[in-house]
Amino acid sequence: MPNYRIAEMNIAVEPRYDYTKRLLADYAVDDSECELSVTVTDEMIAYEQKLNIDIHGEKMNDAPCEAVAILRVICDHIIHRGGFFLHCSCLKYRGKAVIFTAPSGTGKSTHADLWMKHFGDAVEMINDDKPLVREQEDGFVIYGTPWRGKHSRGANISAPIGAVFFLAQAPENSVEPVDSFTALSLLMQQTVIPRGKEDTSALLEMLGRLIEQVPMYRLCCNISDEAVTTAHGVLDF
Repeated sequence: MPNYRIAEMNIAVEPRYDYTKRLLADYAVDDSECELSVTVTDEMIAYEQKLNIDIHGEKMNDAPCEAVAILRVICDHIIHRGGFFLHCSCLKYRGKAVIFTAPSGTGKSTHADLWMKHFGDAVEMINDDKPLVREQEDGFVIYGTPWRGKHSRGANISAPIGAVFFLAQAPENSVEPVDSFTALSLLMQQTVIPRGKEDTSALLEMLGRLIEQVPMYRLCCNISDEAVTTAHGVLDF
C-alpha cells in the first residue's frame, strides 16, 4: 500500500481513482512505516455524496468523494496526535505562517492573492483551503496538504503560525485584536468537530493554547492594496 507523509505523519492509502493518486503524489514517501492506514469503502463515498448534496445541492463524483473521505479519516486521527484541521488560506512570510480564515465565499483566496501580488517572492502559498495544524514543543505549526482548494494552490511545506486573521468584507480596511472567547468561537466554525467528548475536549484545549500563543485579529477589508498593508502593519515579525 503506498505511503504518504502528511503533517509529519506517515499514512498508508490505496487510492481507487487516478484523481486521488495525482492528488497525493507530491506527498509520497518510500518509508514503509505508517501510523495510519486508510481504506475507503463504498459506504464512505456514499456518505460524502450525501453530505455534498445536503450542503451544495448536487452530487459529487466518486473520485473527489474518495479524496474527501481520506481527509476525514486523517482529521479524526490527527486529534490524537496533537493536531486539527483548519479551513483557511495560509501563506509563508518571513519564515512564519499568516492565516486568513472565514466562511467560504468571504475572500480568503482573494486576500492571499493580494499578498502574493504585493510581496512577490517574499510570500509562498502553504495551502489555499485545507491545511492541518499540529502543536509542537515550541508552538503551533501549519502544514500544507494535498487538499488545496478549487485553485489547487499550495505546497508540501510548513511554517510556525505567526498570526491569524478572521476576514470580513467591508468597504474600508481596519484591523483589531480579537478577544479569546470570540477567537475560539470563530476557530470552531472553521474546523472539524470530533465526535467524542474526550476528543472535543482535546480540541478545545489545543485551540485555547493556540489563542494564548498566537495573535488573533479581525480584519475588515476590501480588495485593495491597502487591505494588505493594514494587516501587515500589526505583524511583529
